[in-house]
Amino acid sequence: MGVWEIVVGALVLVLSIVMIILIILQEGHQAGLGTVTGGADSFLSRGKARTADAIFARITRYCAIVFFLLVVALNAIAFFGGKDNNSSASQDADISASSKVETEDQAAAGSAEESKADESKAEESKAEESKAEESKAEESKAEESKAEQSAASDAEASANA
Repeated sequence: MGVWEIVVGALVLVLSIVMIILIILQEGHQAGLGTVTGGADSFLSRGKARTADAIFARITRYCAIVFFLLVVALNAIAFFGGKDNNSSASQDADISASSKVETEDQAAAGSAEESKADESKAEESKAEESKAEESKAEESKAEESKAEQSAASDAEASANA
């Protein structure tokens, strides 16, 4: 969004609020409505009301013309933005294409990391299995040495007897 779009958009917003306030401040142009609600006008108050209404009506008319021109200008800026709109569209396309490539790279990296993690888990399980086998072998050797010692002590006991 360009600077001019922001400036003109802000002016349209402010002008629309001013027009709403001006229209609310004006009295209705229907004759006799004030007498129904109980607001009878005196001779002097009629002149003031008409003068204020005339001023509000004139200001409202000028604000409406400026508002119309600003809205047309805002649409022209948006439509005929020139190279900014086209370059921003191509930049958006480039950004979306690069984000797709990055997403694919991240997915590939994620799958590579998962395969590495699986390999490391397999290696850890193999290492644990080999440690368990070594401990079993040591236990069996310890049992054999105990059996040999007990056999030797039995042989000594029988030789002494």
